[in-house]
Amino acid sequence: MTQLTDRVTVLGNGNFNYYIVGQKEAVLIECGTSAGVNVFARQWLAMGNRPRIKYILVMHSHFDHVCGLPLLKDLFPEAQVAASPTARKILELAKLKPVLIKADGYVADAYARNGLLPDVPGELDIDRIKVDFVLGEGESIIVDDRFKLDIIEAPGHSPCSLAAYFSAAKAMFISDAAGYQAPDGLMSPVFFQDYDLYRETIKRLQQYPTEILGVGHGGVPVGSDRVNRFYTRSMEAAVEAFDLIKARLNSGQSEQSIVTELYNKYIKGAMSYYPRDLMEGSVYMMVKNVKARI
Repeated sequence: MTQLTDRVTVLGNGNFNYYIVGQKEAVLIECGTSAGVNVFARQWLAMGNRPRIKYILVMHSHFDHVCGLPLLKDLFPEAQVAASPTARKILELAKLKPVLIKADGYVADAYARNGLLPDVPGELDIDRIKVDFVLGEGESIIVDDRFKLDIIEAPGHSPCSLAAYFSAAKAMFISDAAGYQAPDGLMSPVFFQDYDLYRETIKRLQQYPTEILGVGHGGVPVGSDRVNRFYTRSMEAAVEAFDLIKARLNSGQSEQSIVTELYNKYIKGAMSYYPRDLMEGSVYMMVKNVKARI
């Protein structure tokens, strides 16, 4: 747990970050997985002067950002869950439910095997992953009766991605909208939806005065220099990946071999605990993105 400002606290184990925004009535940003909430809950219960969690903000609908919701609702039964309209539609799809259950269980087992959990949580209660209301571009959530958390649409990583800007602390919460920096420093691009939208989102988010960059995974950049460096490296990594994929495709390399190369290059740190088939499928979306542009 790290107190970043008087109204912004980050919890989690670094593989996944949870943000508390507010002192008296707060927003919890990010939901994680069942395993991640197991870690979060122990930290939360050890906190002094805990705020009342009024809202839980879903940043996008990928399994590692929604499967913690049932356990979070146990901790905060009065909290209202907000997400983008697209995220709510996706989470209502019946065909998604077995995918979420399988992936969440896989991560819990991986955490336990690697000593990150004392025991494995029970099977995900999938029917409790529900969104109470939707938020879109230009809307906001009020924190502590007078501070605004402004909602920004942030497509590119996924069609349902949101960012949230807390101007009172110059804190921008971007989830996975600009990629993931692994513990070894490698920046992994994640333009799983659309390459051009991904880069446009990074450029747009970078325009906001920011001292805290609330990333979904990895270390939290604090200070404008570190924030700008993260954005710059995110953009460079996206271009580098695009060029690599383009070169491989133009040389006649098979898509599966490109996917394997990208998986081995980019799926590190927190993402190494995820099911390989799921992550290879995500990486394939980047290959598909590039193929459509050449």
